[in-house]
Amino acid sequence: MITLKYLDLFAGIGGFRIAAETSHLKDVSFSPVAYCERDRVCQEFYQKIFKKSLNGEVFVDNAESIRVNNNRNNSKNILLPKFDLLFAGFPCQTFSNIGDRKAFGDSRGQLFFHIVKILSFYRPKYFVLENVQKISTIDKGKVLESMIKSLEDAGYHVYLWDLYADKYGLPQRRRRYFFCGVLKRKNGPKKLLLPPPETDRKKWKYPTVWHLLERNADSRHYIPPRTRLTVLRRNPKWMGDMQIDRPTARPITATMAKWHRANQDNYYSDTYISEKNPNPSISPDIDLNKEPIRRITPLEGFRLQGFPDNFHQAGKRLKISNTSIYRLIGNAVPVNLTRQVIDHFIGSYSD
Repeated sequence: MITLKYLDLFAGIGGFRIAAETSHLKDVSFSPVAYCERDRVCQEFYQKIFKKSLNGEVFVDNAESIRVNNNRNNSKNILLPKFDLLFAGFPCQTFSNIGDRKAFGDSRGQLFFHIVKILSFYRPKYFVLENVQKISTIDKGKVLESMIKSLEDAGYHVYLWDLYADKYGLPQRRRRYFFCGVLKRKNGPKKLLLPPPETDRKKWKYPTVWHLLERNADSRHYIPPRTRLTVLRRNPKWMGDMQIDRPTARPITATMAKWHRANQDNYYSDTYISEKNPNPSISPDIDLNKEPIRRITPLEGFRLQGFPDNFHQAGKRLKISNTSIYRLIGNAVPVNLTRQVIDHFIGSYSD
């Protein structure tokens, strides 16, 4: 049995950690030695969820305070213990369509280069990074090329995988880029195909969104009467259809509390939610003017991202607002997809 010690960088609510803890690899185990997260709500949530397993892990509240050289003038920065693997869902706002897309012109974008410094200094054998697919379109692909070159210059063979969560056990059309790296070897990198998808939906915990929906949701999640005219009407500035009751959800957003239009977010009718629905893979015909329609609840959001239900319970115990909970969910990595990436990549190099 191989034990890989890892750093959970930009840890969020622990998507990478849950993925590692639920790994299907038989000959590899994962042991956290440090985690880093700046957001105070995420910190509180992470510590609540993992409190029973936080055994002497180093906590860092700012990635830039991690020491990345031997300069004595930086002695106040935190020197991490040795680790074999770095996980990082690094900040995506500056790369996404919803953000300003300034990339490296934004301080959050510059954090990518701090990841490179961490890799160069600590030399873990592996890394797995995650971000939005739109990172590939900035400056006609030059930003992505620069990122890959920086990782290669740090001494790693790099794989880049463009993947959808709905191919890996989650009924959500969420597209993500994964950068996987292994320290350069004399005989070069292995030729790896994409992680094999989970094609048998019958084995999924939630084959469609219908399977994870609450049958009696709080009334606060139903579209208010005056808001319906906005939510259910097309905005010409945004592409996409107005379809509700989608068996596979659109990508969960971090701002679900704002009642986005139906061509941006996920809404479900009482007719679809009903136990009497004969085929959850088909959206029913409904009267949009009269039908009660609601958004995804926090519990359903956690499920769509692959998190266990105790994450929802933790949010309630911590009395985190719905607005903040939606933000935590929308900014998280999809667990099932992330686990498949870890298992495929690490499993290919651990034999």
